[in-house]
Amino acid sequence: MSKITLLAALSAAIALAAAPALAHPGHLAGAGFLDGAAHPLGGLDHLIVIVTVGVYGATIGGRSALAVPGAFMAAMLAGGLFAILGGGLPLVEPTIYASIVVLALLCIMPMSRNGSVGMAFAAGFGLFHGFAHGAEMPADAAALGYAAGFLVSTAGLHAAGIALGLAIRKLIGRPEEAVQ
Repeated sequence: MSKITLLAALSAAIALAAAPALAHPGHLAGAGFLDGAAHPLGGLDHLIVIVTVGVYGATIGGRSALAVPGAFMAAMLAGGLFAILGGGLPLVEPTIYASIVVLALLCIMPMSRNGSVGMAFAAGFGLFHGFAHGAEMPADAAALGYAAGFLVSTAGLHAAGIALGLAIRKLIGRPEEAVQ
């Protein structure tokens, strides 16, 4: 079995392991920094996507290792604020599920090694993930503390994904250099 085939099988297995979006409305009680920090860990869909964004950035390489997760976090914050302010987005849950599959595929597709493309995908999916979190934030939440906890936890998961992505690059050999 080739290394690319093995990586594709692993990515597909991770994508298929995603459970229903248990990180969404009604599954979290609480309202502070620690609740926000725990939130990304409570839903397998979010956990997989956040780590995969880090993997994707690392597989692109260069500045993208930080820029792709940074774009996700910035858009996630914007999406959360949009939801808190009463905005609406269609197809939030299907988009979150699609993000699992699309990001896993982008990690293994050689033609997706473009930093700008990576940032665009990450930001688009981050907007929907953030919207879901903003929409479900407890009414009694200290929004700033909750958001800060969520961002810190997300950054840690991105870092784990970056480390995993660098290990994957080493395992399969360094793919062609990224287009920044």
